[in-house]
Amino acid sequence: MNNESFLGMLAESPFAGLQEHMKVGDEAVTKLGDFLTAISEDDWRTAEECREAIVELENRADDIKNNIRNNLPKSLFMSVSREDLLGLVMTMDEIPNAAKDISGIIIGRKMSIPEQVKDQFISCSNAAIKAANQASEAVRKVDEMQKSGFGSNDAAALSDLVAHLEQIERENDELEIELRHSLFQCEKEYDPIDMVFLYDIINKIGSLADISQTVGHLLVRLISR
Repeated sequence: MNNESFLGMLAESPFAGLQEHMKVGDEAVTKLGDFLTAISEDDWRTAEECREAIVELENRADDIKNNIRNNLPKSLFMSVSREDLLGLVMTMDEIPNAAKDISGIIIGRKMSIPEQVKDQFISCSNAAIKAANQASEAVRKVDEMQKSGFGSNDAAALSDLVAHLEQIERENDELEIELRHSLFQCEKEYDPIDMVFLYDIINKIGSLADISQTVGHLLVRLISR
C-alpha cells in the first residue's frame, strides 16, 4: 500500500489503519503457531521458513504503525482522541514484536521442546494465538461499527467480544500453570540454561494473550467515550 492510499484510508477512518495493522499482526501470530508446531516436530526447515515470514510481517507492521503515527490528522472528526488511537496501535504492535522475539530466540538457540510437555506446550501456545486472533476480530468489528456510526448495540457487541477474549486469556493462564508444573517435574533431565530460556519463551507466549486482552479493553474505552 502506497502512502497516498494509506493517507486516504486514514482520512476515511483511522480504525481502517488499525485494522490493517492488526491484520498483519494476526498473520504473524498465526505463522508463529506454524513455527511452534514445526519446532515441536524438529522440522527446522519449515521453522526457518516460518521465521522468515514472521520477520517480514513484523517489518510490515512497523511500517503501518509508523504511517499511522506520522500521518494521523492532528484533529479527528470522531468521538475518539488521537492519543488514544496512537496508544492502541503501539499496544497492538507488541503482538508481531512478540512473535518475532519468540521465534528469534528459539531459532537462535535451536531449542527443542521436552517430549514430556510437547502437547501442553502446543495447547498453551494455541490459546495465546487464539487470543490474538480474537483481538484482531475485535478491531475489525470496531472498524465496521465506526463506519455505521456506532449504533446503540455496538458497545454491547464489542463487550461480548472482549468477554470472550478474557475467557481465552484465563484459559491460557490455566494452561500455562499446568505447563510450568509439568516442566518442573522433568526439568532436571535437561540442560539448566535451556530450561531458563524455555521458561522465558513460555512467559513471552503468555504475554501474547495479555497484550490481546489489553487491546480489547482499549477498544471498549475508545468507543465508550
